[in-house]
Amino acid sequence: MIRRILILIAILALPLTLLFVRRMRRKALVPQPRGMVLGLYAGVPDYDYHEELDRIAETGATCVSLQAIYRMDTGHSNEIHRHPTSSPTEESLRRTFHQAHVRGLRMMFFPTINMRDEAENADWWRGNIAPDDWDLWWKNYTAFNVRLATLAQEGGVEWYSLGTEMASTHAFPERWRALASEVRKVYKGKLIYSVNFDSHDSFTFGDCLDVIGINTYDPIAKYDEYPSADQIRDAWWWIVYKARTLSARFAGPRGPKPVMITEVGYPSVAHAHVGPWDFRTGKPLDLALQNQLLKGAFGVLRHWSDGDAVFYYLYGENLNQKPIGGPLDRTYAVWGKPAEATLRTYFKEPIWEGHIPPRAENIHEAVVQSLVSWHRKVRDYEDAELPPWVLDWEASRPADAAEARAILAKEPAPARRVPKGEER
Repeated sequence: MIRRILILIAILALPLTLLFVRRMRRKALVPQPRGMVLGLYAGVPDYDYHEELDRIAETGATCVSLQAIYRMDTGHSNEIHRHPTSSPTEESLRRTFHQAHVRGLRMMFFPTINMRDEAENADWWRGNIAPDDWDLWWKNYTAFNVRLATLAQEGGVEWYSLGTEMASTHAFPERWRALASEVRKVYKGKLIYSVNFDSHDSFTFGDCLDVIGINTYDPIAKYDEYPSADQIRDAWWWIVYKARTLSARFAGPRGPKPVMITEVGYPSVAHAHVGPWDFRTGKPLDLALQNQLLKGAFGVLRHWSDGDAVFYYLYGENLNQKPIGGPLDRTYAVWGKPAEATLRTYFKEPIWEGHIPPRAENIHEAVVQSLVSWHRKVRDYEDAELPPWVLDWEASRPADAAEARAILAKEPAPARRVPKGEER
């Protein structure tokens, strides 16, 4: 009798058990954060971004990077100001944080420094600033971030960006660590900094961050009129290698440092593969190339499940000129172009956050290939020299250095090293 009762209980409990397992599995499988960068620079400081946020949420995006522009007057300035028309007011920021939250979008707040005349002056940008008084600049930049991070904390922002593409500041790692420490007093979310595609090797303060961001405007097949599918794929696997190398370089007790792509995007113009960052270009419209580049990028990134997040740049420029995008638009916007369907498909890919942890063999392969790349440069170019992180890594891990040199030894060496100034 007791046996029959136990069997009956087991049968009745089976559906409940299956329901519990299904719910736990659904809870565990959180989509990898994928979304768009929304520039909060509509030209009206109190602009309401609810329409843009609705449109982003409707694509299937699960997150949004809210980029606000602030400025230095010149590359030598010591102060950071609100832009008189483009920088959002604090009230606008609070409203936008709330609007993103109620739409279920995970948020990154991404304050960004531009020069006052950057659109007309190609000599200065945030990557090469040289303030007259670095001590004063760091004091002002710290106060600037503490205030904005306070607003981000109040608004439930998940990621806060301390800076982006500021290569000339990489010479001050202790200043960045001090800044992170001050911001953590008011902000309890995740701190990031975004390195530019060409400044990974001078970046040394990833230890004070929760996540390292990278902006991926790497040139692809820059001497070809059009890139092939293989060239795009190989270029994007190299970007993944760079991301995984950063993870390894700044690994801590909990394992590899998380890395996210804070900006990936291509304007819909000819030769977008050569200079994806060029917003000044006057080259003709090319919708097919934009779509080809994005298909290639997302074809690789769908396998990068160890990435912390991916953000497409950019929702659109000139938000007051509606509609955004369209088949005659030459900007990064995807709306009404073939690239829109490609982006939507990528957002729906079953890539799960933390579901597949970084594999040691993948991290190792990426680091070794990074070492090979640097030794190849030293072999091929007269002015190339190994960056400090490579020297430190190989000193502490001689087996990796030996593996990299063995790989390079199988390649044919050039007849001569390329003199400085003659690089293609």
